[in-house]
Amino acid sequence: MTNNKLQTYNQSHHGISAEQISPSARAIITKLLENGYVAYIVGGAVRDLLLGMHPKDFDIATNATPDQIKYVFQKHCRIIGRRFKLAHVYHNREMYEVATFRGVAAGGDRIVKQGHIVRDNVFGSIDQDAVRRDFTCNALYFDIENANILDFCNGVEDINQGRLRFIGENNQRIIEDPVRMIRAVRFQAKLGLNIPVAMRNAILQQSQTLYNVSFARLFDELVKVFHCGSAHKAYELMNELQLFQHIFPQAIVAINSSDQYIRFVHNALKSTDLRIKQQKSVTPIFLFACFLWPMTCIKINKYLAAGMVPYDAVNKAANQTFDLSRRNLSIPRIVQIGIRNIWLLQHRFSHTKGKKVFFTLEHPRFRAAYDFLLLRAHESVELQKQGDWWTHIQTISKAKQIDLIFSKKKTKYKK
Repeated sequence: MTNNKLQTYNQSHHGISAEQISPSARAIITKLLENGYVAYIVGGAVRDLLLGMHPKDFDIATNATPDQIKYVFQKHCRIIGRRFKLAHVYHNREMYEVATFRGVAAGGDRIVKQGHIVRDNVFGSIDQDAVRRDFTCNALYFDIENANILDFCNGVEDINQGRLRFIGENNQRIIEDPVRMIRAVRFQAKLGLNIPVAMRNAILQQSQTLYNVSFARLFDELVKVFHCGSAHKAYELMNELQLFQHIFPQAIVAINSSDQYIRFVHNALKSTDLRIKQQKSVTPIFLFACFLWPMTCIKINKYLAAGMVPYDAVNKAANQTFDLSRRNLSIPRIVQIGIRNIWLLQHRFSHTKGKKVFFTLEHPRFRAAYDFLLLRAHESVELQKQGDWWTHIQTISKAKQIDLIFSKKKTKYKK
């Protein structure tokens, strides 16, 4: 359980100044204060600043209701959400999430089914809002006027101890919103806030409740966890806690069917982490293509052995993979198209003569498909040769590319 007694930490204790807060977020809070409301930077931004990180988002909590926030900011505000109503306030072309303090009173605009919170628009005070949050590390409020941190749940101490704790009883908080299990994985993998044994046991016990989460929310949370910069750690932890198998039941069986596929997925995760560390762009299309490749590849090989042409084999296998995945996870259509293109290009890489080579090089998904090929290169000598060839052709001039592609002689090149 949590200690709900307010603890206030001033700047000499935590070292965070108001200047570290986004100027736009400060401007929004200032306007709310000028209109007689209270408002704070809340949650992940405060947590990340305490950990010495630069927050990606600056969320705001206030005692103003969504309609009152709308009245203050007029055309610069949009009220969203039915499950949890909140406001999006726009300032200097940036959007900030402004949420009203949640309450704990029974009744009102709240719907709970079998312990799962379906809808909750009961508003309350700041101390009630704190205990309604998921983890103690997220129940922290930063006051821009005096740089104080308000801590109702011992969140500062938990962060200092490198400990992740739910606010309240573990099983209950998971059942209320099962997505919290994936969030816990992300916080341990990325932030180093370790999941205690009791929480691990609760996650193992409640892992099947992921089936209660909408497919769209589940996909969004997966993108966050696998693009957090510690995807490899998160993947291993999700397997330990039996979460991955509930989301990708057929895929994990195929991945674990051979060391080759296990190594392929691990290398894909490490590659994604490296790209994020190097501040390069990443897309969920690539990693999801990697997760689903082993089960698809097994089907492709079966169809090729039966005499089906590669294009038809890939498409048929892809259709079956997406149909199976749909039972546990909704992959957006645009992502499915990108994944399919990456898989189709794997067979086009075997063609290194004629004008089709230029079509391959100019394909919008060429770069992702090429990276995918390099991950597969260790599987065979032939794939290694393909990887070397497509690496080489990107390093030479257009004239030399034409010479290489249309030459009837086998051209030797330096790796």
